[in-house]
Amino acid sequence: MKQIKFNTLHCSVLLLFAAFTLNISAQAQQQKIKPYSLNRNKVYYQRQPIIDADYRSFVDLGFGYAKDRYNVYYLGRILPYVDPMTFSLRVAMPTYPGDYPVDEDMYGPDDYYGYRITSNAVLFRGRKISDSPRSFKDLGWGYGKDNFNVYYMGQKMDDVFSSTFKVLEDGYAEDTFNTYYKGKKVK
Repeated sequence: MKQIKFNTLHCSVLLLFAAFTLNISAQAQQQKIKPYSLNRNKVYYQRQPIIDADYRSFVDLGFGYAKDRYNVYYLGRILPYVDPMTFSLRVAMPTYPGDYPVDEDMYGPDDYYGYRITSNAVLFRGRKISDSPRSFKDLGWGYGKDNFNVYYMGQKMDDVFSSTFKVLEDGYAEDTFNTYYKGKKVK
């Protein structure tokens, strides 16, 4: 009799532990979901469309904040009287858990927070870097260029020939005279 009660109690504890573990895992997965998304020329907050949001200039800033060229948003709603060109978040930690790698200059081909070309400027992770959007090209691996300048991770590179600059792979690039790795000249 005592053995049956012990086995029942043991099974109950194991089932409770398994349910608790699955619940924690599901919550961790749910926290990684980004609330803002872009699809078919529209902007969504938690799968609900944001009316009149400009998808071309939209940037998710994290912590529920986002902005486009016209408005700043918090939890999918417009913040009135806030200038989107001067608004920025000042945080010293990643926007979403596991979002940014430890190496801050990592850049992948699908980096959502990379270069964003709007009708009047080029942004890198929400910060304006160039006034030449018509000639700007995102070259991949963190590099971008316009007719006059070359950028790595949003920072202008000095003494680089834009006309002959090309990206190789894995962070390497070259122009007529030099080779570069992650935006720095290789000697």
